[in-house]
Amino acid sequence: MHIATQDIIRTGTFVKSAALGLLLAFSAASAQDKPLTLHFLAFPKQLKPEPVELLIGDGKTIEVQTPGHELSEPYKVPAMSTIAVGKTETNEEGEPFFNVFGKAKSLGSSDQIVLLVRKGKNNSDGFAVLPIDSELGNFGGGSFFLINASKVSIRGIMGDLKLELKPGKRQFVTPKASHDGNLCHVTFFYDRKDKWKKFRDTRWSLSKRCRTLVFFYQDPESGRLGIAPIVDFL
Repeated sequence: MHIATQDIIRTGTFVKSAALGLLLAFSAASAQDKPLTLHFLAFPKQLKPEPVELLIGDGKTIEVQTPGHELSEPYKVPAMSTIAVGKTETNEEGEPFFNVFGKAKSLGSSDQIVLLVRKGKNNSDGFAVLPIDSELGNFGGGSFFLINASKVSIRGIMGDLKLELKPGKRQFVTPKASHDGNLCHVTFFYDRKDKWKKFRDTRWSLSKRCRTLVFFYQDPESGRLGIAPIVDFL
């Protein structure tokens, strides 16, 4: 699927009580629950994305990659009720502890996309963690899953569809082609002091062979609004 190049992203201190809370959350997952398959995606994008650790049990972690231009490889992990990412560090007494960069409640789905939104330049500045159900039936070929991770409202016109996303909201859309070559004209606006300002005007291809996640976000340093379309081939 072709997306105009200008649309590709350009882009804790952990205490013992928190550790106990996380372990209790993990123990709450039933032993009969199915293992999870997790894919990771992080933005704003880093030139050389640094991996993070995923807590998978009592004192157990695995390293996961945090790409910003595509979904990571799938990670097969035990059932868990909390998805927590961070880094294993050592305290003043020389004891290891897990420094949490971000966490969120896991979904019921056994296949999830975990979106990590950086709160600063470095992973250690923290993440907002947004799990997404990857098995949703209405997210098939030719569909778009729009996620507004910014602090402003977004309006859009995608082919024959009009939409509005308030901060934190998500929406599935399956637009129809508006131009020859199975192209869909796409225009997005954002709310700037009660006035709608256009910030993207382009055309995207439609294909039943892939689906696209579209994230709206703000750069943690400049506050500038960005858009990140990520194509997932089926």
